[in-house]
Amino acid sequence: MFKKPKKCSKNQKCDFLKNQYFTCKQCRLQKCFQVGMSYENFQLGWDSRSSIKCREISIPQTIDTFTGKSNLIIFQSGPPKNNPKNFLDFHSLIDKTGEILKQGPESPIFSKNRLSKLAIFLSPILDHNQSMNSTSSKYGKDEALAQLEHAVLLATKWLTHFDEFRLLSPDLQLKMILAAWSVWWKLEKLAYTALEIRRNFDENEIKRKIQDSIIFQYDSSRIDMSWLSKYSVEELKFFLEITTEIRLDPLLRSMIDLNPSEVELSFMLGQLCFHYVGKRFQGEILKISEKFQEILADDLHDYYVNEMKKSNYGSRMAQMMRINNQIQMDLVRRKSKTQLALVFDIFTIDVSHPEMFLEFDN
Repeated sequence: MFKKPKKCSKNQKCDFLKNQYFTCKQCRLQKCFQVGMSYENFQLGWDSRSSIKCREISIPQTIDTFTGKSNLIIFQSGPPKNNPKNFLDFHSLIDKTGEILKQGPESPIFSKNRLSKLAIFLSPILDHNQSMNSTSSKYGKDEALAQLEHAVLLATKWLTHFDEFRLLSPDLQLKMILAAWSVWWKLEKLAYTALEIRRNFDENEIKRKIQDSIIFQYDSSRIDMSWLSKYSVEELKFFLEITTEIRLDPLLRSMIDLNPSEVELSFMLGQLCFHYVGKRFQGEILKISEKFQEILADDLHDYYVNEMKKSNYGSRMAQMMRINNQIQMDLVRRKSKTQLALVFDIFTIDVSHPEMFLEFDN
């Protein structure tokens, strides 16, 4: 195996160097023999290539490769279970929404354009004296449904102040509201949370906080979701947007930095809602939604140029659209998780009007 080693040039009287090594190969080899090295103890097949091959062989096969079937077939939902589901009837809420649309605004608002009228109605909502630390002892079915009703009716009342929207047929108005209320509520909550943080924290303190730091944390034990699913709150947070804490995420920080006026926020709400319903329904509603967005954009231009005396407002506009686009992307991600929850039968409820909770298909 080895070639015959050369003789020691110093007659086997080599001295150790500082690192405890001999200078000649012969003396180094003899030292190895003295401590027990022998040809019989050599182990082969320990190079890096062989070890990688052994690791590859030891990796177990996945279920789909073992059975020869796709995961989509193996883990498809089973037959419907015999356990009855809770039924949520929203006919009363739909009737209330229709009555608000029929009666129109609670009190007439006179302003120079449509966007200003929407902003005037929005102002008391944002100024509502509600502490971000206020929590009830329980948040269950009754509280969740009450919040849902509040959000739908609030979005409906806000839209009644948009004159062009009121010119639509009652059925078309109702269809658009039932589709847009959730996105309206998401943006309104974001704006209100950002406003509350600005009220409760110094501006420099907000800037010093790191990304995704927790501003406030709720007691998740008070949240009861047993009426909705058999899974825990922490497990449901993967599928649903359940707020158990307020984090300074990029979206919230963007809204804090923007600090929009009521007019700017009204434009953002209108643009987000009409873009959403247009993309969801297409056809006639898409044309109507695009026309409404043009009207709001013209009113916003008038607000900047004539009221704020600001002709160069491109950067503000870009900030607003980034926030709206981020919300739309969040909705797309939430849609995929909702579909996954439906496949695996996560929810234990049926609803009378599922169109209120469906995301757009495009």
